Amino acid sequence: MEEIELELKNATPFTLLSQEFPDLTIFRWCSSVVDYVEMYGPKERVQKAARSLKITTQKIHSYVVTEDSSENHSSTAISCRCNVVNSTIRLAESMNLLWEAPAIYKDGRERLRLISFSDSELEKFFKRASANGEVHILRKKKIEPESLRDVYRISLKELLGSLSLKQAKYLREAIGSGMFSSPKKVKIEELAKKHGLTKSTMQEHVNKAKNKLIQSIEPYLTLYIHSKVE
Repeated sequence: MEEIELELKNATPFTLLSQEFPDLTIFRWCSSVVDYVEMYGPKERVQKAARSLKITTQKIHSYVVTEDSSENHSSTAISCRCNVVNSTIRLAESMNLLWEAPAIYKDGRERLRLISFSDSELEKFFKRASANGEVHILRKKKIEPESLRDVYRISLKELLGSLSLKQAKYLREAIGSGMFSSPKKVKIEELAKKHGLTKSTMQEHVNKAKNKLIQSIEPYLTLYIHSKVE
């Protein structure tokens, strides 16, 4: 059994949308009933992309189930009209491959993670997918069957649901800017100044977010330790 991370450039609807808006990050969750699409980026670009998504929806003979937007973000649920021709996900499933949500679209390319049970099925998938465009393997590794539970176990809500949006944003920036690197690349004072906050306020946001995150992963740490002991 193998886990494969792929980057594809093709003419499927959501990849074409990403090619039109390469500066946005698009996440897609897909079932046989609904496609749920989230887009992040500059407000005006997200709004324009949301309008373009409606046109894409019409082209695949679908319709919008629900939509919502806020600063730099939009979310849209559409009735699923995916098939092996217009969706890499459906093509993978037709080859008996599992896919790990979400599919990610950025810079005009689709990024997808798959679980393969058979080399022959994987080869068939590559052949079909390559006929539709470029296919690049970013990562490939052997996995044990019991590790499948790890792939599908943790949800964002379970892991991050206790964080406020401010706490999540400031913690992400603190991590990304190197505040937790050794040695530190940025000080808490610098982050606070950037956002017009006092040092103590920024420290409180980051500490609360860090503590909540640590508490939320405790059950998974316990399960991981037990799996290694076994």
